[in-house]
Amino acid sequence: MWNVGTRSPLALARDIQRAARAPRTIFLGLIAFAVGLIFVIAALVLVLPAIVDFDTDLWVTLVLMFLVALAIELLIGPDLRRLATGEDTTAAE
Repeated sequence: MWNVGTRSPLALARDIQRAARAPRTIFLGLIAFAVGLIFVIAALVLVLPAIVDFDTDLWVTLVLMFLVALAIELLIGPDLRRLATGEDTTAAE
């Protein structure tokens, strides 16, 4: 979910085109995707005990989980990326 909610389709196409030229970037992208998928599965496993009726509640819960993930990404995603890359945030002040 990390970059899905905040990237425009044009930026996504540019990123894919740039990554196609660098195998290491593709590998790191696949690793990031796998880690994100693991987090989605873990969230689903954690929420399963709260689901009473699997026929209807499961899909509603999954959609709500993804919407919450997108909202969190929108709110704190840029800060997390800045921390992950080690950029100095105090230099701009």
